[in-house]
Amino acid sequence: MKAIVKTGKQYGSVQVIEVPKPSINDDEVLVRIRNASICGSDLHCYQFSPSHQFIETPVIMGHESSGEIVEVGSDVNGYRPGDRVVIEIMDWCNQCEPCLKGKTNICNQGKVRGMHFDGFFAEYAAVKIQHLHKIPDHLTFEQACLVEPTSILCRSLLLRGDINEGELVLVTGPGPIGLIAAQVVRAIGAEAIITGTNADEQSRLPIARELGFTTINIETEEIKEILQKVYQKSSVDAVVECSGAASVVQTALEITSKGGSIHLIGLFGKPLIETNLSLAIRKEITIHTSYASGWEDFESAIQLISKGAVNPEKLVSLYPVDQAVEAFEDAISKKVVKPMFQF
Repeated sequence: MKAIVKTGKQYGSVQVIEVPKPSINDDEVLVRIRNASICGSDLHCYQFSPSHQFIETPVIMGHESSGEIVEVGSDVNGYRPGDRVVIEIMDWCNQCEPCLKGKTNICNQGKVRGMHFDGFFAEYAAVKIQHLHKIPDHLTFEQACLVEPTSILCRSLLLRGDINEGELVLVTGPGPIGLIAAQVVRAIGAEAIITGTNADEQSRLPIARELGFTTINIETEEIKEILQKVYQKSSVDAVVECSGAASVVQTALEITSKGGSIHLIGLFGKPLIETNLSLAIRKEITIHTSYASGWEDFESAIQLISKGAVNPEKLVSLYPVDQAVEAFEDAISKKVVKPMFQF
């Protein structure tokens, strides 16, 4: 079968090669992958960024996917060939303290698909049933492929966050996570504003506007001026940081109202960030973090996409598997928002 493989620990080193079709154990199913999309973390792996130099190589990349079951193991109950599914990305031990507390997403022994072990940029994948979620018949495989990134926002904003209906929220970074975050904020009943840069004017900020959001290009516009002009306010109730840009943290502290909150979602490419945390203390700002997602977050994401509260279709650009390198480079250059492979 064809697979997109990270072959070496340096920039690029991604090849489309033939690999053996996986066999399944008695407690697994074989999923035919229909769609799989590139995540920001995949870009870090492709670039071999400092934050992702833990990756194992060679490894089949990818952790956002949708597909259908074509084979079930002898011990599998509740699933059968033809079931349409999405798949969780974390493999957890179910024995450590975080797992026993129900926080499998931060398992002490946790491993991530497409980084620590083979992922979903392939025609087939062997999967344990505890990682599966069935999807409604009316969802397309392309829509369902974005359940995983949506689940990250469900965990951050619905499970762990404190954004309330009627609040004004600044979403920093108009990439896939930022554009989905803004839609989740809207589903809460709050109003989202999305910031970006000149580079984002190529595709990302226009899509944000198509989705009905106010946008701010921070290279040509001042955030506070737009807030005053459009909302007659000089600050926001919350900031959802999705860009991973270190400088944005200080901006978030300055623009957040007293008693407000900051939600850190984007992973930072640099290990150290220079910021004035005394400002957070004096303004009594609550800083929320979250990582990946769990079972209930996937179910919440499926519901949001199913009822149209999150519309992933405008974010997606389809690529054949053989154009894998082009897809990665287009995402890095911000030519497209979310490259998605068809298998």
